[in-house]
Amino acid sequence: MNPSDTSAPGLFTWGRYRIPQGDPLRIQLGFLSVLVRKEGDELWVSHEIAPEDAPDLADRPLGEEWSRWGASERSDEIEILPAFPDRPLVLQPEEPFHLLPGARARIFVRVPLWVRVTVPGANGATLMEIPTLTLSDTWWGTPQEGELCYWLHIMARREAPPSVFRPDRIICPLNLVNKARDELPVEKTLLRVDHLSVFRGSNTLWSDEIRVGYKGEDEGSEIEMGGRTPPEAPGAPRLTPPRTPLAKGFSARTFARLKAFPGFGTSS
Repeated sequence: MNPSDTSAPGLFTWGRYRIPQGDPLRIQLGFLSVLVRKEGDELWVSHEIAPEDAPDLADRPLGEEWSRWGASERSDEIEILPAFPDRPLVLQPEEPFHLLPGARARIFVRVPLWVRVTVPGANGATLMEIPTLTLSDTWWGTPQEGELCYWLHIMARREAPPSVFRPDRIICPLNLVNKARDELPVEKTLLRVDHLSVFRGSNTLWSDEIRVGYKGEDEGSEIEMGGRTPPEAPGAPRLTPPRTPLAKGFSARTFARLKAFPGFGTSS
């Protein structure tokens, strides 16, 4: 095993793992358990998400359903990396708040990560991505125009103490600025996580620093994701690049009122 180096207690050891002969490699992160085994020139992968009332999967039998991947005789290592979900997230604070014109707020959001299982090397590839928590579907936009997203209730924390760190969560710092003439109700916020990287801090995983400047209901928001680590994790190494790299900022509709989009979700 050649995992990523970290001395932080409770922080999952991301990196490469050697697949043992005989018994499969077993990896557990939060409610998720993953099995990987080698069968000739094939790699077999199985996983299960435990119910919240029985989170310990260490002694539970797995492997009834396997995904099989043709590889090579030399494929005796697997790489386990964190990734963001594959759709945007509609964030709803448990306690919505308002920003007056010219006001700003910095909030911290915990996003459940996905586990990316890959074959490393020049000829490697991603075998699958597995969510550590199943999120509900929701729709962002109008019935005529919009996109499918995931729904996530959040605490909208103004600080990120170690007590909120979890190995299966990524901390995303959002800097919100109301540049409009009217007050901004922060009731629902769209977070496009496909533009974010994952960085390994000393005690938790972090995303890029995110800046959102609200300009008005019709103008939308200016969004900046510069690929920089937040001040809380200076110099943190990047584990996973964004799904869709973003060279510069962009504008998009980022905020919505609660009455516009019914949905369900999971708190984080």
